[in-house]
Amino acid sequence: MSDGVVLRANLWLPDAAQAGAQPTVLTTTGYNKDTGNPTGQQCTGEGAVATADTSLADRGYAVMLLDDRGTGASQGKWDSWGQRTQDDYKEVLDWIQAQPWSDGSVATTGASYMGITSLLTAEADAERVAAGKPRAVKAVWADIPMSDAYRDVTFHGGALDAGFMPFWLGLTTSLSSLPPSTMGEDPAGSTETWAEHLRNGWDFAAQKLVGSSLGEDEAYDGDFYRLRSPGDRAARLEIPVVVQGGWFDIFQRGEPLLYEQLANSPNKKLFMSPHYHTDDGPAFEDPDIKSKWFDHWLKGVDNGVESTPSVNLYPIGGDRWEHHATWPLPDVDYAPAYLGGEKSLSFTLPAEGDGDSAPLMPASSPCSRMTTQWTAGLAQGPCETDNRSFEATSLTYTTAPLEEDMKLTGPLVANVWAELTSKDATLVGVLSDVAPSGESNQISAGFLLASQRAVDPSRSTFTADGTMIRPFHPFTRASQAPVTPNDPALYRIEIYPTSAIFKKGDRIRFTLGTADTPSTSPPVPVIADSLGGEIRVLHGGRYDSHVLLPLAPR
Repeated sequence: MSDGVVLRANLWLPDAAQAGAQPTVLTTTGYNKDTGNPTGQQCTGEGAVATADTSLADRGYAVMLLDDRGTGASQGKWDSWGQRTQDDYKEVLDWIQAQPWSDGSVATTGASYMGITSLLTAEADAERVAAGKPRAVKAVWADIPMSDAYRDVTFHGGALDAGFMPFWLGLTTSLSSLPPSTMGEDPAGSTETWAEHLRNGWDFAAQKLVGSSLGEDEAYDGDFYRLRSPGDRAARLEIPVVVQGGWFDIFQRGEPLLYEQLANSPNKKLFMSPHYHTDDGPAFEDPDIKSKWFDHWLKGVDNGVESTPSVNLYPIGGDRWEHHATWPLPDVDYAPAYLGGEKSLSFTLPAEGDGDSAPLMPASSPCSRMTTQWTAGLAQGPCETDNRSFEATSLTYTTAPLEEDMKLTGPLVANVWAELTSKDATLVGVLSDVAPSGESNQISAGFLLASQRAVDPSRSTFTADGTMIRPFHPFTRASQAPVTPNDPALYRIEIYPTSAIFKKGDRIRFTLGTADTPSTSPPVPVIADSLGGEIRVLHGGRYDSHVLLPLAPR
């Protein structure tokens, strides 16, 4: 790189029968490309967490698997997509285009971390193009990527994602704490690289976790997170992009949002289905769609893939893929389901005002889908489809049995009026499908620290008639304000988007909890301001507490 740091990659080229300049499929990882190949002698593309589809070399592509700066065998310091790392992506594209085996065209692809780098690399290429260089990235296929580095995964409603972030930072640093695969051929240089990786475990990962937990600058949104958020610059992409995500993925919030943010992509596709981060969803209708995507946009093959429907959703409880022209769906009716007396939930606003009280809990039952989702699907167990033990320490509001099937598709928001006796609280809003057996199967959830209730209307999402369907909370130090005890306030809880079918005879339940163990952990100052408090949820009359449901045509 221009600063003297060496990045290392594994490269697979087509055989001699396909000699000549070829397009490149690039995957960039922070998970050590050679975890499964510690001596660097057997390049199979199967690098444990980091993989490359080497079969594409047989289809006439150069396949490149790159270790991000400060990871694997690459030199430098890792800082989770800092500016220098994103500058590397420009120089890597320069290098690819200068190689005799390259025809100058690149597709970026990968899942999770590698899906994020696929978007960041394409955005870096947009800067290259703006500077007068030839475009490199012609197409993107990003599996389970994030949009917003703060809101999608690091924090939820202002509370640290304690289920995933410690695991992820530990995974990334531990995989790069292994000796570099170049140790045998360059022991002196590799030892220096290794030592730098080991130091970085404390210099970056540990300090970020500590600062986030203590309520320091890392606990608030700002430049650090904006730089690392692909969605903030997605509108710069004027190339075809596929985003594939899951209704139970850790990036559930951001994957449909990325589709919206790709405002200038001439051909963008969204696939969403019910699966966790580490699971596969239902099979695509066309099992070869990904290779066709590359063939069409990099080789000009006329295979019709560009005509794939733009939005492809497999609902929770559904039995097939459904196809739409855009997201959010235009023919959705956003209907308020009102909280009412006797823990009811109905589409009629109760005339009489009332309220329900509960203590603020320091912890909750871990027996919920949230535990499974925010550990990336690793903590699957017998209770992930039944939240009743979580609900036992929460306030629940439930409809009567449905008289017919009901489908919800789109963003959700819970608008809850409440009084607190404390200066802060953790609010956890959960939408569930309650079976006739009583089993409460979580569909989606959202989170909000009471002190971060401020909403920026200019960045929130509204329907054509002015109904707010996705509130945007700034989550900055300036936007944080303590609650005035015993003063009614409106809390708009963003519940992450979904598509789900509720069967006839089932009931819809909204649960408001005040802890989510072990998935989220509020910063220490918030914990101190919440201790010993009580919440009283107000409903009926002048307090129209409700969850806004996106009713979609069946």
